[in-house]
Amino acid sequence: MRQVKKPEIRKAEIVDAAVRSFVERGYDQTSVESITGGLGVAKGCFYHYFSSKEQVFAAAIEAIARQLCASYLAVLQDDSRSPRARLRGYIDHSYALTEAPGLLAALHGDRFRDMHHRIVDRVADELRPALCAVVAEGAAEGEFRIPDPEFTAIALPGALRELHEVYAERPDLDLAAHRATLVDLLERLLGAELTDSDHPEDR
Repeated sequence: MRQVKKPEIRKAEIVDAAVRSFVERGYDQTSVESITGGLGVAKGCFYHYFSSKEQVFAAAIEAIARQLCASYLAVLQDDSRSPRARLRGYIDHSYALTEAPGLLAALHGDRFRDMHHRIVDRVADELRPALCAVVAEGAAEGEFRIPDPEFTAIALPGALRELHEVYAERPDLDLAAHRATLVDLLERLLGAELTDSDHPEDR
């Protein structure tokens, strides 16, 4: 007997299949047939939820951005850790994602430049308030020695975004050196040492 799935479940399955096809084939080589073929459903099922490949591409971007935002916010909004520890945890998480295999690694390739830029913009917009809150809290508690917390809170997300955009496209990037340089920059910007997350004061 044919299984009838709830619309939201079937739509999510189509988005997941589209993401896999975009990663494996690239955007141009992905077709509605390659998406539905991976699910074993008819093209009509796809068009019941999406009018085009472009529309499911946008849905895929939204799904990836939501996943990334949730993982970052879990770090930035962890009130059991100090603002300094949360900011260092944010950096740790960013580099861990960069080194992870699969979709996120594929997004840094040339064929996904547009998708990558759109996801970065979406995630940056979503995380800006949380990053600003961490900076403001750290300044209020005396962890960050900065003359203008609001100015720094606004400048920091923009700087992190631009650094990511420029360096993400360099496949031969020395991540360890890049990370050390970023930590040094943030320490000078915040007037504080960003100690390792495994130190007692950062737990």
